[in-house]
Amino acid sequence: MRFADASRVRQRVESHAESLSLQGAPQHVLGAVLRLLCGWSRIADDTVRLSQIVEEVVSAGGRRYDLKTVGRALSRLVEAGLITYMPACGRGARASIAIDGQFTADIEVLKRGSDGRVVAESVTFSGPDTSYRPNNYLPTLLRRPGSDDRQRPTEVDVHPAEVKLILDRLPAVFAELPTRLRWKLGREIRTRLAAGFEPEQILAVLAAPLPAEVQRPWRLALWRLRTNMPGSGPRLAPLQRQWDQQEISTARTAACDATDRWYGEVTGTTTAPMRARLLAALKARLRTDVSDERHALAHVGRMASREFPGTDLAGSLRRWLDRWTPTATEAEPEVGGHHDGAQHDSTCVSCLENPGVVRDELPLKSVVCEHCWAALAAPELVLGSNDGEEQ
Repeated sequence: MRFADASRVRQRVESHAESLSLQGAPQHVLGAVLRLLCGWSRIADDTVRLSQIVEEVVSAGGRRYDLKTVGRALSRLVEAGLITYMPACGRGARASIAIDGQFTADIEVLKRGSDGRVVAESVTFSGPDTSYRPNNYLPTLLRRPGSDDRQRPTEVDVHPAEVKLILDRLPAVFAELPTRLRWKLGREIRTRLAAGFEPEQILAVLAAPLPAEVQRPWRLALWRLRTNMPGSGPRLAPLQRQWDQQEISTARTAACDATDRWYGEVTGTTTAPMRARLLAALKARLRTDVSDERHALAHVGRMASREFPGTDLAGSLRRWLDRWTPTATEAEPEVGGHHDGAQHDSTCVSCLENPGVVRDELPLKSVVCEHCWAALAAPELVLGSNDGEEQ
């Protein structure tokens, strides 16, 4: 029955019981029965043991009645017309207890399937949990389509015969360990086998020459296994390398697909002259040559989308081109020619907006505009540059 119906039935039974002035064991047993039935929204239960009722009475602060006393109290409640009770007959059998029908005449009983569970169509479930706190009992989130559920192998299967073989061939100092420590040593050996090491390798490590005096053989064996056998063994390492190669190949394929997709989108929204201007702007911004035009145009598309979000790709490329198109004063000097330090070479490395000049006073000869140079440079550098310009 529903939660509201369970509360209503419990109030009816308790009000009728008050008129009967129940005391002692019948009163406590009736309270336990109502908690076992109405507390779980049930009208009847055929899997009840009398010991359950005894424990329920004790948990509510009552006495630990004898099972015979509980049976007599249930019979008293049946005579009072509060419940129906069929005692268990035979070893291992359970009793059947239900609330009398006079209190449940207008109560709708929820439908149940053949396995005894409530049919979902007849139950009104509560809404989803809106708590912001993380819930450990939430179902696992669905992975994105096409994702690989495989995980990197961390261990291999271990046959129990291999563990037994190693324990049977242990050196005498380790074979004489107490039973509890032998169990621990077997667990450590199994861990090394799961890490991919061979039984012969484990025996070789344990059979190494012993010190002159060994006070704790168990600690010595533990130290040898953990110190001399780190990482993955010859059984597990090839599986991990194969998995790593597959992951690298998958990542490389995904990167190539993304580059092809961006390149297709850029070429689909631009013309050949515009693509040439995009490559020139990229070359001026990065101050390097463009070796692969396909990757360069894909990179321009990504940068434009990041710098101008909320705009279609064509509009982002036009705005990006307007911002980063090199001007005539930003032309590169000829190779071998004299480079004037006051010539505008590229964008200022500080504000990234105004065109700047190469400052020979800086260690890397960076490009800084006049405004940033006057605001950030040391006074002696500013005076030195002004004196050089006046001369």
